[in-house]
Amino acid sequence: MFGILYLHMTPEQTKLISDLAADLKPMVKDIEAGIPTTQNNYGRYGSLISQLSKGDKRVGAIIALALIEAGANRVGVQNALKLFV
Repeated sequence: MFGILYLHMTPEQTKLISDLAADLKPMVKDIEAGIPTTQNNYGRYGSLISQLSKGDKRVGAIIALALIEAGANRVGVQNALKLFV
């Protein structure tokens, strides 16, 4: 789902995702270390994406890419993006 997006990103966009991933990494570690309350933690990732994106689908996709790069469960993030944004 997200792999194709990386092919069309500029170096600046790639750096933005990497920088955002570094900022989100502590939250991802916390989510992944906790007891899942939904399958693949989609509920917690959905809540995070919703709060940070304020409902903007494009911003949500950027946050989702950064979460995955930060070590989030890919399926959980993909499901969250479908359901919450």
